[in-house]
Amino acid sequence: MNSMTGYGSGAASNETHFLEVEIHSVNQRGLVVAVHAPREWGGLETEISTFLRPKVARGKISVQLRIGRESGDKEEEPADWSEVDRRVATLKKALDRFGSDSPISAEVLYRILSDCERDATAPSWEEVKEIAYEALDSALEGFLQMRSEEGARLLEEFINRTTLLREILQTIKELDENRIPQHKDALLARLQQMDLPLDSSDERVAKEVAFLADRSDVTEELTRIDSHLTALEESFSSNDPIGRKLEFILQELHREWNTIGSKASLAEISAKVIEAKQELEKLREQAANVE
Repeated sequence: MNSMTGYGSGAASNETHFLEVEIHSVNQRGLVVAVHAPREWGGLETEISTFLRPKVARGKISVQLRIGRESGDKEEEPADWSEVDRRVATLKKALDRFGSDSPISAEVLYRILSDCERDATAPSWEEVKEIAYEALDSALEGFLQMRSEEGARLLEEFINRTTLLREILQTIKELDENRIPQHKDALLARLQQMDLPLDSSDERVAKEVAFLADRSDVTEELTRIDSHLTALEESFSSNDPIGRKLEFILQELHREWNTIGSKASLAEISAKVIEAKQELEKLREQAANVE
């Protein structure tokens, strides 16, 4: 089980350029890939999507590529001094406009230099493609690892809550075994209160008990819930994306619990149904995070 949320970063360089990649994702019913890269590399989304699809099935994926120059020469100047001058001048004008006499700090100046370096005209995609995919591989490794770790935590919660649902199901089955005798006792008690003395052997009593028992029979629903829980548990060991399957199974479980709740004639069963639906709702919330 993998989560749909994750983050990873990577970097690579060659003799002239340094490239950073960040990948992060949030929940999405399908797979959507958005690529943020220098404008000179337009049209990368199809290529990057093709690279990611064999490894990621669901989620809204954002891939950011940033390019810079690589050099061991500490004295090398930034790519565009004129752009640095323009931004510093604009900043000074803004300070004067708002009556601030604060000096431009070294930190702010460094950020301007870094931004100008990053925003300088990017090289051709073919020139940096090799290091781009090297950085992508590194970012993807961390991204998938985080998804896997988060998925393991989700799996633990699914197992715990599914176990609770099994316990509730067993309790309801036990309560349901006493349903017919309780119907009979309740009916006779009501008849006595109405001064209608009928004993349990009376045919009319037997027919009414049979009618009440049939109307509140939840045997089929209990059997289907048992089957759905088994399907849920079996999916936990799958190595394939199971998010949509989980959502379908949980939807069917919700339907069956609702039916039992509407049929239940015993207060104890109704209380257990409410408890089960609370656990089920928590699972449905978590299933939205599963790939």
